[in-house]
Amino acid sequence: MCGIAGFSIPRGLSVGERRRRYEPATRRMAAALRHRGPDEQTVMLLDGAALGHARLAIIDRSGGRQPMRDEATGVTVVFNGEIFNYIELREQLKDRYDFKTVSDTEVIIAAFMVHGIDGVRDFVGQFAFAIFDPRDGALHLARDHTGIQPLFYARPDGGLAFASEVKALFAGGHVAPAFDEVGLKQIYTLWAPVEPRTAFAGVSSLPAGCVARFKDGQLDVRRYWDLPMDIAPSAMIADEQEAERRLKDILDDAIRLRLRSDVPLGAYLSGGLDSSIVCALAQRQLGGTLHTFSVSFAHKKFDESSFQQEVATALHTTHHIAHVGDEDIGAILPRMVRHTEQPTLRSAPAPFLQLSRFVREHGVKVVLTGEGSDEFLLGYDLYKETRVRRFWARQPKSSWRPKLLARLYPYLDLAKQGDSYLREVFGAGLDDPDQPAFSHLMRWNAGARIGRFFSSSFSERTSGADPVEAVVATMPDAVKRGTALQKAQWLEVHTLLAGYLISAQGDRMLMGNGVEGRFPFLDHRLIDLAWHIPEHRRLRGLDEKHVLKRLSRGLVPEAVLARHKFPYRAPIAGALVGGAAASWSAAVTSIDAVDAVGVFDGHKVQKLKEKLEKLVADPQARPSESDAMALTAIVTTQLLAREVLANPPVPDDAVAAVITLDAA
Repeated sequence: MCGIAGFSIPRGLSVGERRRRYEPATRRMAAALRHRGPDEQTVMLLDGAALGHARLAIIDRSGGRQPMRDEATGVTVVFNGEIFNYIELREQLKDRYDFKTVSDTEVIIAAFMVHGIDGVRDFVGQFAFAIFDPRDGALHLARDHTGIQPLFYARPDGGLAFASEVKALFAGGHVAPAFDEVGLKQIYTLWAPVEPRTAFAGVSSLPAGCVARFKDGQLDVRRYWDLPMDIAPSAMIADEQEAERRLKDILDDAIRLRLRSDVPLGAYLSGGLDSSIVCALAQRQLGGTLHTFSVSFAHKKFDESSFQQEVATALHTTHHIAHVGDEDIGAILPRMVRHTEQPTLRSAPAPFLQLSRFVREHGVKVVLTGEGSDEFLLGYDLYKETRVRRFWARQPKSSWRPKLLARLYPYLDLAKQGDSYLREVFGAGLDDPDQPAFSHLMRWNAGARIGRFFSSSFSERTSGADPVEAVVATMPDAVKRGTALQKAQWLEVHTLLAGYLISAQGDRMLMGNGVEGRFPFLDHRLIDLAWHIPEHRRLRGLDEKHVLKRLSRGLVPEAVLARHKFPYRAPIAGALVGGAAASWSAAVTSIDAVDAVGVFDGHKVQKLKEKLEKLVADPQARPSESDAMALTAIVTTQLLAREVLANPPVPDDAVAAVITLDAA
């Protein structure tokens, strides 16, 4: 992975004029991304575009320097990510393009020269890149199929500026640091903004699976890939054994491609099925040399270390465990927010920031992860819950149907809860179970309760913005016509996955320490196959990921296959009050500080914080999930205002280290 940045500039300027007017801003942008690419930061000033790059060298470490330019045409690219099938593409393109390196970066140039920007359709990878074509003065942007790699842009004075992270746009002076309040409200409800909106005014995100073309002041965005809806019944894989075989073949190949690296490589091991099968297949392909990395917690309700160790022992991996306590989470939360660049409703990203540092300290630059399986192979409790709630909706007055939910959440002890409690918590939308957002209403209603702590002025300013209506408005008609589980999948992919799991909790926590994450389950070929496997093969009754479990037998320990779904979570309340958090908490959550930012009400926040402080101090007390989520949202918003909006200057030594490659 790397970091990219750049912006359009007027054509026809002399080399000297370009340097004088645009080199300082370009250098600041590249320097702001140094954590993403610690190996080298470079800039190039062209006739029409300024391009910057921060490199984490993974493939062709000697020949992959960027920005990379085609000598014959001047076509130039800056690229963040990996094109995993670059060797195969190079073989296909070698008769039509004269390669000078063996890097995947040059394959992007070759594909563009031969196929135009539509060459992106052939890429198996995770990428965000910009190509400047001096032949027509167009600046092209592209982002991978599921949005693993971030790419933001702004439109200063009708031009175009882009970067891997928003802080680089601020550093370059292309947009003034300020919150987008509608984007914030969407995050508090949906966990993520509705693309292309972000948490910042004037900053947009190029949606996953999209390309863009900027020329003569006009920006055109179009989609090149989306979830494969409207599949004909005859195209579905009816035979269970065939579905299992084909899934195994593609997963094996996805891992094979993602093991391509010129630097040390490892894998995250959570103790769940997804990371376990990835590690099992990777260990086989590597011949037994895989290093695995895990997080453990002192709190037993969060800790999975016993399963992690069982899998590592069974697979004979060299296993490493990072122990993370409440104190650690509290201490690193400001740094976490600096990298997430958006508020979060949980502290869960923080341990991953600690883990990536732990990985880097062990000399590893690349890790495989199991992210993405739950979304497409129907692994989340959300999908089972949707089935149960729809079953309940057929007889909404039934007293026993809602009690089926106890099978999904044994740790909540729902069997002992009364009918009124189940209706209050799980009964959202029962009167209209066919509505597009039915599957997510319960969770989104819980997030919306953060609004209890909004300032009156923020509530007034955002009163006309309905986050649920906003995301439903982006849902294609083909999805609305789909099954209940297809709607649920689409919503999960376009909110939680793209906007939180593989961004705030994924890319940002990895790249905060210069570590590249690779996601075999997010290979678009595997996603397409999963969509062709009937729902009852993926979710059999209430047995999640049925087809994946079948192919995993004999490869991972039986205990992993038999265990109940255990969602990854981290301590919240104890990490946010007292202890290490005390060093920054008072400054950002005081009444004056909260009122100054203007999103929340300082007096309400103070009462909430005092309440949680008392509960955390009482070993018999248990803070409510709702209060803990609210305080997390408040704290991370306040930290975001301090860590990002305050826009601390890029250190002079970082700017000085940036290399200007060319100004021709």
